[in-house]
Amino acid sequence: GTVYFGNLKDSGILHSGDDLTGDLDGDDGLDNEVISINLNAISSNVDQVVFVLNSYKGQDFATIPYASIRLYEGTPDRVNEVFATYEVAKEPQFAGYVSMVLGKLYKRNGEWKFAAIGEPTQDRRLEETIRTVQQRFL
Repeated sequence: GTVYFGNLKDSGILHSGDDLTGDLDGDDGLDNEVISINLNAISSNVDQVVFVLNSYKGQDFATIPYASIRLYEGTPDRVNEVFATYEVAKEPQFAGYVSMVLGKLYKRNGEWKFAAIGEPTQDRRLEETIRTVQQRFL
């Protein structure tokens, strides 16, 4: 299944909801949107979970102030290990794009692993990004 702003949960996955405003008065250091995953609660027939970022309004990543992403193990108040960090607004390789593939969790020999990807795509809409993931990253 697809978890996104229009479908906030699936087995083991919960999206906090879409934030269309961000940090208006400077970076407040808080996570505006959080996707939580309980790997033990994910359906047993699922062996990959791919994380994507897509600007709902089609806004160039370079123009979204303070846009950054962290993928980590733990809870928002206790981070055990950061797997990947993307400074979306600051890193030049993301400028001009509105969609990117962040990384994926995948099961190997019954154990969950993580692969960082960090690749922008030419896609404009979420449906296109999902097709790109199916064709290139699964």
